[in-house]
Amino acid sequence: MKLSRREFIQTTGIMTAGSIIGLHSLSACNQSSLSSFKDLGFITNIIGKEIKDDWRGTLEKVAAMGYKYFESGAVYGDSLEDYKGFLKNIGLTPLANGASMAQFMDEPSFSELLKRGHDLNVKYIVCYWPWMSDAMNLTLDEIKAAAENINRIGEKCKSEGFIFAWHNHDKEFKSVDGIIPFDWLISNTDPQLSTVEIDLYWIHKGGDEPLHYFAKYPGRFELVHMKDMDNTAERSFACVGDGIIDFPSILKKSKQAGMKYLIVEHDRPENGLDCIQRSYDYIQSIL
Repeated sequence: MKLSRREFIQTTGIMTAGSIIGLHSLSACNQSSLSSFKDLGFITNIIGKEIKDDWRGTLEKVAAMGYKYFESGAVYGDSLEDYKGFLKNIGLTPLANGASMAQFMDEPSFSELLKRGHDLNVKYIVCYWPWMSDAMNLTLDEIKAAAENINRIGEKCKSEGFIFAWHNHDKEFKSVDGIIPFDWLISNTDPQLSTVEIDLYWIHKGGDEPLHYFAKYPGRFELVHMKDMDNTAERSFACVGDGIIDFPSILKKSKQAGMKYLIVEHDRPENGLDCIQRSYDYIQSIL
């Protein structure tokens, strides 16, 4: 039976390179520099089923855990004002909303995204998929077009008072004619017009690791999707702290990366509320 990092540490207290990828002690994380991350966020898909069943009760429970902000463009309840009043009362702040590139390229959809951003007073507008295709067979022309789109959309978002961010999956780390799409996108987009929402699971799934990019492109990663990878051949999703990703080493480089917000995510949790609580507890334990 394979042990998660959390179980391994509790059982043995011993660190091995084969089981855990260089896990550092808490002191190595420089707790003073990480204190600002004590306020954590989440993206609502981690508790999507629970929200569908009881959005008020679910958000109240998550706020009571200690979460302070979240990523979603949804509005629940009878009216925008009632929803915003409810969020204020429980201490949750909308941080970002977003969509795929296809929606940004459609003017009515883009305008609606911006309107919803203003309605919710979010800070970030996020492109979760920077491609106009399934990205299974990316071409250099498509990669170049994506960078141009990011700059153009970022300029529009900035003029509206938002920060535009684009999000990675694993496809961005597969070579196309000798070019890594992620490198092309980040090196050909204006840091004054966009930032990166780096997904820690997907970069590992793509065969790379974030520390490489933090050093190569410092300051470009304001948003971080805290998502773990299980220790199986499938390398599927895990609740934060239950998998193999070395979060302490990643957070140790938070200043270099330019991190501002940590956002907990899991795409298919068996129990969203349990997963989001366990993730919160683990992250707090390493800050």
